[in-house]
Amino acid sequence: MKFAVIASLLFSILATILFFGQKLGISMLIFVLPFLCFTIYLLEKYKKVKNRRGYLIGIAIILLSITYAIYQNTFFKVLNILVMLILYGIMLIDTMQAKYQLEFVIRRICVLFTKPILYISKVWYLIKKVFPIKQNVDKLESKNKKMIEQIIVGIVASVPLLIIVTMLLASADADFANGIGSIFWGLIEKINQMLDKKVWLEICMRVSITVVLTIYLISFIMNLLKKNPWSNKEEKAIQIKVETIILNTIVTILNFIYIAFCIIQVKSLLQVENGTFSYAHYAREGFFQLMAVSIINFVIMVVTTKNTIQSTKYQIYYRKFMNLVLAIATIIILISAFLRMNLYGEAYGYTFLRILVYFALITEGILMIPTIIYILKDNFMPWKSYLIIVTVMYLVMNFSNISQIIAKQNINRYLNDIDNVSLDVVYLMQTKEDGLEEVIKLYEKTDDAKLKYQLELYFKDLKEKLSEEDSFTQWNYSRWNARKLLENIEFENNSYNPNFRRQY
Repeated sequence: MKFAVIASLLFSILATILFFGQKLGISMLIFVLPFLCFTIYLLEKYKKVKNRRGYLIGIAIILLSITYAIYQNTFFKVLNILVMLILYGIMLIDTMQAKYQLEFVIRRICVLFTKPILYISKVWYLIKKVFPIKQNVDKLESKNKKMIEQIIVGIVASVPLLIIVTMLLASADADFANGIGSIFWGLIEKINQMLDKKVWLEICMRVSITVVLTIYLISFIMNLLKKNPWSNKEEKAIQIKVETIILNTIVTILNFIYIAFCIIQVKSLLQVENGTFSYAHYAREGFFQLMAVSIINFVIMVVTTKNTIQSTKYQIYYRKFMNLVLAIATIIILISAFLRMNLYGEAYGYTFLRILVYFALITEGILMIPTIIYILKDNFMPWKSYLIIVTVMYLVMNFSNISQIIAKQNINRYLNDIDNVSLDVVYLMQTKEDGLEEVIKLYEKTDDAKLKYQLELYFKDLKEKLSEEDSFTQWNYSRWNARKLLENIEFENNSYNPNFRRQY
């Protein structure tokens, strides 16, 4: 346990150095990679591993940490922290349990991160056991007291001699004098900085964060090594006892509604050409209807499958057929919603939310594959398939550089001048470093003097913001690439002088 305590302290110090007052960049990978290795070492050392395939989730966590060194999307930078914590919890549960039920996972993750609070009172005793500071000091004083006294006397006696020798050498060599002077004044400046209130406040904050993180990490490890780290009481699976005929009747009635809905969707799709259709209304309605149908389908399948009341063969076959009709209806709705969203994007442009909708629709479509297998095959459990699909699609979404996609698609629409489309310049500028390459292409291709002037102001502002070089731990490819692109851009002598307000 001594190693775990020391490692907790070192990781807390590392986190404070990498993240406190720093921009997130490659620092996330520098922290995540050794922390995962440390976790695997603990699980293996204390023989907590029952399913090594759970380690594969760690790959997803590492890939998400790499995105901080590549892209600058604020939405994913915030969300990925939560996602990585959830995946870390799932990795621990999956690795430490040969089998587990999906209904327990979310609760177990919450308990896994909150239960360590119960062990905080025991942390101090563990630290004192690992670092017996008073005993060590007493031993040191008894054994080496005379040696320490002699060293102190030697240091005090050498000070006046050191001053005399330094002055003589400085008078003999001007370069040496300049070097010593710069070192001396550098030390004076450092001392002045240390006396600054802001510096002391930062030091206090860093120390406080380090202490809190160390205590929590030690508590987390203490809980993790217990026999049942994610539960305070016995877990009981939810049992559903409903007459099969009632469930089959509900599914049948709902299917009639879904079939009618699908027919209306197909008819609405044919109305696009005559211009009587509202793109915005249908795209939003179609998406939310899809999400509602997916939730209803999931609930229906769980309820019908977990129903403990015995069914006849006829009732089982009928249930499977009705659920299959439900799945097919969902696929039709998915296709319709995707086509509508595509039409909406082509007509009104692309935004971050609309791109997310695309990914959500594609993910829903892929999720239908294990769902259909689940309907046809009772002993097939789709939960891990769902987890893998959602995780992979989330990684694809992170590495797709959505900001660049938005910039590229909107700029192409504008340059192709289809139906005299407009360009939201302010929104385009919000893609910042990730979409800068496409914005520069727009600047080079457009003949609009006003647009060129607006982009020039944007480039100059962005260049000023990026003028401060990042440290190694803050390194980010998008920022690094943006500096290179802005250095190579050649501004034109634009005489346009509008009253343009900078809104980015």
